[in-house]
Amino acid sequence: MLTAAATALTRTDDTAGVVLVGGSVTLLGWILASLWLVGVLFVDTAIAVAAPIALAPSLVARGYFVRVTRGAIQQERSGGAAGAPSLVDWGELVRDGVKSAVLSAALLAPLGGGLAVVGGAIAALVAGPVDPGSTAAAVESALGPNGPAAVAVVAVGLVAALVGAYLLAFAYLRPAALAAFAASGRLRDGLNPRTVVGVAATGPYATGWTLAVGALAVGYAVAAPTVPLVGGVALAFLARVVAHGLYGRGAADALTSEETESEAQAAVRTDRDAARSGSRTVRRADATRGAEATRGADAARVAAATEKVERARDDPPAPIVSGDGGQPVRSEPPAPVQVGRGVPVDEQGDAETDLADSADAIDGVEAADAGDDSVDARDDSTDGFEWDPALAEAEDKS
Repeated sequence: MLTAAATALTRTDDTAGVVLVGGSVTLLGWILASLWLVGVLFVDTAIAVAAPIALAPSLVARGYFVRVTRGAIQQERSGGAAGAPSLVDWGELVRDGVKSAVLSAALLAPLGGGLAVVGGAIAALVAGPVDPGSTAAAVESALGPNGPAAVAVVAVGLVAALVGAYLLAFAYLRPAALAAFAASGRLRDGLNPRTVVGVAATGPYATGWTLAVGALAVGYAVAAPTVPLVGGVALAFLARVVAHGLYGRGAADALTSEETESEAQAAVRTDRDAARSGSRTVRRADATRGAEATRGADAARVAAATEKVERARDDPPAPIVSGDGGQPVRSEPPAPVQVGRGVPVDEQGDAETDLADSADAIDGVEAADAGDDSVDARDDSTDGFEWDPALAEAEDKS
């Protein structure tokens, strides 16, 4: 692991270019970031708007370290010993550098919040409603003359211990979070406590982290005397490249297991979703068949009704009892009754029979041809009353 990480740059096609550009970017980042911070704190806060320019070199360097970690993870998985990546495509390096900075800030946020609470408590004791003199007097009466100083020392020591423990945990967990982010390219993976702790709890990562700490210590110790020169900064840059290669190689096994488990869970979810989708498809098919059966029954009833209507249309029309003029006979008394003449019993029975038959025929016509011109026909029959032959004979016989 250490040999592969230490010799990665020697297997790169542009080793000299990576060392020179990396060292120059690191030096420029240190200078610009320091000048920008001093200007914001002691000159004018308006200098803060120059942050993108002042921090750009540092972001490029951070992005390259992310790329080195990603390459080491891939090489460890494949079992190969490829060289370190080239320092090109600076737009991608800046994006990865910004995500790396956000990752570090998120991991340090709890420490910043705790220190803010401690500072607020101290400010409340000094300038708040509580009188510090009375508090010191109470502590002195309880613990003796050196009581206030002892309490202050204990409080400061406790805060320092907590800060130191947090920074140590940060130094151990931050590379694991960076490796998780570098492996997937998703910042949320680097902020996932389960993933980060799962990587940090493995033996290979602990080994790689320990070797990385040793590489950084040796590299910074060698580079410190020559820091004002570009060579010393280049040595510091090389030490960080080796350390990030060790981070990636140490976290590769844990991240591979994590991805395998995620893929298995995704496969289970896919199978479950497919089963649910299949059950929904079956229910939809049953509902569709039921709807089709209902529509078929409705269509059959409509077809039967249509057939009845067509059959009624094809049947011969009902005979219409009419006079010589072809007009329907009015439902009115026979002529002998209208003129007041006597009518024999048998002839009267015949006339009443004819009258009933005529009324039935008229009812049939009105039922079959409702809305036709029957009203107009009856209105037009006012030209004159035409005698039925049977009624005319009855009148002659009488």
